Amino acid sequence: MGILSDLRLAEYDESLDNYKKIEIIVAELLEKTLIEGGIRPMQIAHRIKTRDSVAGKLERKSEKYPSVNVMNDLIGFRIICYFIEQVDQMAALVAKVLDVDPKLSSDKRKTMAPTAFGYLSLHYVCRLPKNQGYPEELTSYTFEIQFRTVLQHAWAEIEHDLGYKTEFGIPLDVRREFSRIAGLLEIADESFHEIKLRIRHYVENVRAAIEEDTADNLRLDLNTLTEYLHHSKAMQSFLDELCDLFGAELLEVSPENYLRRLDAIGIKTLGDLNRLLEEEHDHALTLAKETLTAAELDELAGTVGLYFIFRARLVFGGFTKKELVKILEYDYNNDDKVRNQVEGILRLRRLYGTEE
Repeated sequence: MGILSDLRLAEYDESLDNYKKIEIIVAELLEKTLIEGGIRPMQIAHRIKTRDSVAGKLERKSEKYPSVNVMNDLIGFRIICYFIEQVDQMAALVAKVLDVDPKLSSDKRKTMAPTAFGYLSLHYVCRLPKNQGYPEELTSYTFEIQFRTVLQHAWAEIEHDLGYKTEFGIPLDVRREFSRIAGLLEIADESFHEIKLRIRHYVENVRAAIEEDTADNLRLDLNTLTEYLHHSKAMQSFLDELCDLFGAELLEVSPENYLRRLDAIGIKTLGDLNRLLEEEHDHALTLAKETLTAAELDELAGTVGLYFIFRARLVFGGFTKKELVKILEYDYNNDDKVRNQVEGILRLRRLYGTEE
């Protein structure tokens, strides 16, 4: 390399400590901003270009880069989300906390010709904003942020691995196949977005039905069960009783494991679950007092109500020993554990005088 390139690399060496400081600051800022904005990305990746990579770029494009510090992607961030709607949502959040340079940024979703080969993403060139408490010497540096969905990221990685950066480098006999796959991925992204919207609409309807007491015929699934726990007046009242008994707070927990358990005892709909709660309420409360009184817990799982009405049905529901074994096999995939659980239930039956 020539003397000019050596001088430019000296700029890189002198600024490397600042690059590292910016990388740390921005990585933490991005994570905090997105989480507070209600988006949990799949990944926030970041890197500083290596000296060798910078040297190669200077050699290839010496006229374009009179200084290392005009390379906008020396510090690079990639934020990968799950759904296409989140790309613009994330970009809007980032634009509130960083200075985005609109002239240097690019939205490949809008600039790529319909017939061109390749997949889409949004690129921002940013700086740390002045007068926001950041070291003044760091606010002059630019860095790049790429926003992509999981599928866009997968495409970009495969495309990079194959070594084809433009459609002109692709053999004619495979260009059509590349375009077809890119189109399929774009359709898949849109389809996942539509599925998310449908689920959101479904959950809203479920919630409204529960609040209006018209949800009895809704079949149990993760959405209906979750909404029931959060919005059923009967379940909320029962959970309040449990929390008041022990002076504890509820900890958010997914109720997914209870779908199979409830199905095993014949609970198929929200109406069935309502009746189970009504019929086993007193029994469940009794079991809870016996089980938790000495525990001195500060927190209870949000599924504690399900646990005790399910347990109460096993104890007071008249199931045979063989039926209990079959019900409990899902939770305890071990013969000894199942046997111990069944014996525990039978002991409770004898304690409460319910054993025939």
